[in-house]
Amino acid sequence: MCRRRLTVLIVCCCGCAVVDTFYLTNLWLNKKPSQLSSFRAHHYPLQSIPYRTQLKSNINNDIQSFSRKRRGRKSSGKGGTKSNIVRSNSRSILNSFETCQKEYKKKSQRGSSKLPSVSNVLNSMVDDLLDDEKNSDLPNTNLSHRILPRDASSLIRLLGRNYAHESMLKFCKRYCRDIINSSHNSQDAEEAVLYAYTAAIAAISRPSISNDTNTYRSKTNLLSLLNEMEYNYIEEGRSIRPNSYTLTAVLLGIDNIDESLNILDMFEEKYSNDEQSDDSKIVTVQVYNVVISSCSAKGSNSDGWQLALSILQRMRRYGPQPNEETYAMVLQACADCAQMKVAISLLEEIRQSGSIAPTSKLYIPLLKVCAKSGDSKTADLIITLMKDDGLQLTTEILNIYLSSLAKSGFHLRALGKLNQMIEDPQLTPPDIYTFNTVLSACAHANDCESAYALLENMSAGMYAFPSKVGKMVEVKPDVISYNSVISCAHPEDCVSLIQEMRLTRRYREGVILPNSVTYVNAITQCRNAAIQEADDTDSAYEIAMYLFNQARNDKVVNTYVYSAAIWMAEISRDYKTAVQLLREAPSPNNVCYDGVISLFSQLGMHREALYFYYEMNNLGLSASRKTYQRLVFAINNSRDRELALSCKRKAALLEGLLSHMPNVDRSIDIGGSVFLSLIRNYGNITESTSYSNARKVYDSLIGASDDACLAALLRICSLSNDKANEAMLLHSSDVVSSPGLVSGKALCYAVIACAKSDQLDDGLTLMKIYGDISSDSQKLPEQGLLSIKAVNSAIAACGRGNRADIAVEILNDMKSKYGVEPNEVSYRLAIVACNQAQHRESRQSSSDGQELQWWQCALSLLRRMKEADLEPSLQSISRKVCVSSYV
Repeated sequence: MCRRRLTVLIVCCCGCAVVDTFYLTNLWLNKKPSQLSSFRAHHYPLQSIPYRTQLKSNINNDIQSFSRKRRGRKSSGKGGTKSNIVRSNSRSILNSFETCQKEYKKKSQRGSSKLPSVSNVLNSMVDDLLDDEKNSDLPNTNLSHRILPRDASSLIRLLGRNYAHESMLKFCKRYCRDIINSSHNSQDAEEAVLYAYTAAIAAISRPSISNDTNTYRSKTNLLSLLNEMEYNYIEEGRSIRPNSYTLTAVLLGIDNIDESLNILDMFEEKYSNDEQSDDSKIVTVQVYNVVISSCSAKGSNSDGWQLALSILQRMRRYGPQPNEETYAMVLQACADCAQMKVAISLLEEIRQSGSIAPTSKLYIPLLKVCAKSGDSKTADLIITLMKDDGLQLTTEILNIYLSSLAKSGFHLRALGKLNQMIEDPQLTPPDIYTFNTVLSACAHANDCESAYALLENMSAGMYAFPSKVGKMVEVKPDVISYNSVISCAHPEDCVSLIQEMRLTRRYREGVILPNSVTYVNAITQCRNAAIQEADDTDSAYEIAMYLFNQARNDKVVNTYVYSAAIWMAEISRDYKTAVQLLREAPSPNNVCYDGVISLFSQLGMHREALYFYYEMNNLGLSASRKTYQRLVFAINNSRDRELALSCKRKAALLEGLLSHMPNVDRSIDIGGSVFLSLIRNYGNITESTSYSNARKVYDSLIGASDDACLAALLRICSLSNDKANEAMLLHSSDVVSSPGLVSGKALCYAVIACAKSDQLDDGLTLMKIYGDISSDSQKLPEQGLLSIKAVNSAIAACGRGNRADIAVEILNDMKSKYGVEPNEVSYRLAIVACNQAQHRESRQSSSDGQELQWWQCALSLLRRMKEADLEPSLQSISRKVCVSSYV
């Protein structure tokens, strides 16, 4: 290439410029321009750069991005100059958007306040780009004359990554319209439209936690964009045919598996043709793979594995033929739906069929599920199958296998496998993740000695393995290694380990500084030591506060460190320090408040506990089940004597707590303890409105009740003589107890309520439906659900209702039907029923000619009492004597 200084004239639309070709030659030879060169590349915001300045500042960078042959050919001609201008302008526009994104990211990382969202900034830049009035000084406002199709697609992807979907679609539609109207090559223009819409659909299909995507990421919107791309830009009767990437992008935005299947069927019907060759078909195996992947996606139904298998069978019969990725996704769907046996069976089928060569891609998804669930037995089977197939057990695979052992609690096996990896040259050497997995397994098994010994060997440099380039590399511990050992160490050992970490600052390499997790684990270990050994509470508390101050000095203290310190103060009953830490926490969470509430609950300070609950509620922090249990405990066990002796005051406090409870907490799983305590307190209040108030509380539950709340409500019915109808709530209750159809306590209270109200038939119906252990309709334990008190109340009701025959029948069937042994009260109540029946017949003079007299039945029951070694009471004997006087 010639290095002579030649001067060429580049003719531009807005003027002319003289370019030194010696400078261009230096660029071609990859030499940097001098600082004084007038062609240095600068990046300015788009709206602040004049058109000529954009061309001048970006032409050199653009030349470097293309091949030398093409550059050299077009730099001397007029057509090449025009092409370079468009290319340079296109690159300049894209660079301005990229610069904006980078600058915003830098400012957000510095923590700059009052920053507008990056999507708003990008939206304004797109508006400036599309505004014809602001760009009126340009020779042509047509976007296709200013931006190349490749850069337009890149700009669409950039806008989509930053969730500026509104401006992205606006730019996409305008660009496609301009390039269709101005292009002389219709095929190139249609291809540009296809790429632009594919990029836009793919950007919208990206899932995000941002609420901005809810409007765009939907089935209706994605299909409308696809239809718009096909028919809105060319004459009627023709269409822009999508490719497989476009269809894949549409399906990636559909989370519902049923909708994905419907769209797949629509694609097959619309775009598939039996006469097409495999290369020309756009419904390819990748499109099917996206649908199969949604079967195992989070939130899919439990039948996703069946749908994945059905799609696989469909592909085998009608095509396209499944590939390795297809099988891997089907196996993943089966494993995620807890169908490991089906997955293993399919894996065996793949291995025996020989349709594809099994690789590690088929096994890794199953191993990951085993590691997540702790199924070490299945993990062993998968490792065995991989060995049989001759696959190499890489370090990644062995790390996943070790995770399954750690999750299962087999830390000794994990240690043995690690030693095998170290000593066996045929296995791949372990890395830092391998050691950390084994350390975590030892920590979860509370084997501190093994973890500490392994950490010491790592620190001493005893483990060195060859790298890929052949150089020996030592495996040194990192902060995760120390955190794992600290999570099972004694408090004093935690202090020494943290001190060892801090001393690494004196080294140039291998500096390991403690982080927030380090101090959280150490403080938690101090709390565990205080729980296990009450005598060491003071020393553990002192060490924990020392560690907290150390974390504050290291400037790694955060909300989690504060919460750990608060719970340490909770175990030491130091409420002043706990409140102080809560006030110092930068952004306290519900765990911090739970610690303070638990502390005041144990101290019986219900006012303070409720105060911090209301404060937590005002901050929008969610309470847990244990939070409400602690509040109920604080109210019911308050050291305030007046409150402790007054159920009415307890009910008033609980009502106030219930009124502030969010609807999401008004369920048995979260706020059930508040409902139960309030119902019980209303039951202990001897007022006529007790039941109605308790029933209102019970009805305010959202969702299913439990047996404790139902039993507490029915207990109030059992204390009254006119609540038999309310006892029928047992029939309509949605509480399902195991064993049995209802709760035993609730059934007993319902039977007692019916007996006290002399609603004998209702009580006997409840006993027959829910308490009969001889019935085949339900499997009840031998001891039954009914208590002796409930059965005795039914016998007493029989006596009051002149049904001595049923009283004797119940007494005879107590053991066989209800699973309870009759006691002295049972016999006495039955004798009373016989006595009342004998009195009634004597008054009516209707006993003549009867074979069996009730006084004879009473004497028989008395003999049975003595045979059962039951001592009759004076009342029972007096009833017998009274009956015998009629003989």
